[in-house]
Amino acid sequence: MILYPKDFIKEVLIKEIGDIANKHAYLSFTLICCGIEFLGKCLDTQVEDFNEYKQNSGEQFKCAIIKLFPNKYHDHCQLLWQGLRNGLVHANTPKSQIGLFSKNDEIYYKILYEQHPVFDKKEDKLIIGVEYFYDDFVEACKKILEMEFSADKMNKPLLNTPSK
Repeated sequence: MILYPKDFIKEVLIKEIGDIANKHAYLSFTLICCGIEFLGKCLDTQVEDFNEYKQNSGEQFKCAIIKLFPNKYHDHCQLLWQGLRNGLVHANTPKSQIGLFSKNDEIYYKILYEQHPVFDKKEDKLIIGVEYFYDDFVEACKKILEMEFSADKMNKPLLNTPSK
């Protein structure tokens, strides 16, 4: 099966990460962060190939947050990159300035979507709930799906998975 970038977004970033988020909240934070970076790579006109590595993943991640996520994330862009994404990708745990929760945690019932993410000044932490974060990630994915791209990378196969 051949997946083009937009197919990958639909099948992997939205569908598969959604399945994981429902069962394994903690693991899904890492996958969402990697997905955000992929969305940033879609937007990056300097990257002609998804396998191209130019050491600008931080800029791609932040670009995706600024251009695709609700404004309430924008002030936390650097902390999301360093504290959440880098902590999870490099050490499988967020840095100390990040607090994570899911619907299974008591705090879920205290933080409404409109308040999310919450910066707790007392704890000096950005508090992020996986269900809210995933929903905003899906909306970011949909924005990419609605865009027209002239870049060749968006119009050629991304993955070729073996068929049965």
